[in-house]
Amino acid sequence: MGDPFPRADAAHTLSPDDEAELIRAAQSNPARFRPLYLQWVAPVYKYLLARLRDPLEAEDLTSQVFLTACEQLPHYNHRGRFAAWLFTIARNKARDYYRSAGRSASLDEAEARGSDPDLLAQAIQSEEIRHLERVIRTLPEPELDLVRLRFTAGLSYADIGALLGKREDAVRKQLARLLTRLQSQMEDDDA
Repeated sequence: MGDPFPRADAAHTLSPDDEAELIRAAQSNPARFRPLYLQWVAPVYKYLLARLRDPLEAEDLTSQVFLTACEQLPHYNHRGRFAAWLFTIARNKARDYYRSAGRSASLDEAEARGSDPDLLAQAIQSEEIRHLERVIRTLPEPELDLVRLRFTAGLSYADIGALLGKREDAVRKQLARLLTRLQSQMEDDDA
């Protein structure tokens, strides 16, 4: 199943000035929220899908995120980190979803498995993806969320830092250490 939401042609490519202008326009007229929606709907949906593993629930929560964002936008004080603000809403919606239903999250299996017609290569790649998913699922929730924000939602280190209340370089180092640890664990498991 593909993404049910429209995509911006160049996601995450707005300059800070362009984004600030879009925010000001949407704050003065909610009908002008659409460019911000188009810019961020696919990353928010992918992030929520990775957390929920249910496309319909992810669609529903994505809609709720943008409804809340549109409603709260007049109160938003732009300091260059719209993505952090928006993903704070998304994280809170996901937490509320789990809290209300007593559910637990896991990673969605990677979509792209390559187009290699060699069935053996596909089987090996598929097993490696499942192995990686098992290893990633053992991560504590804060590390798992860091992986989702960076690799599923595609947020910058700066945006993740703003979202988590950390410095950009601290996020970069934390993720680098985490990836090194995951690689080492994958290699140890293969040995």
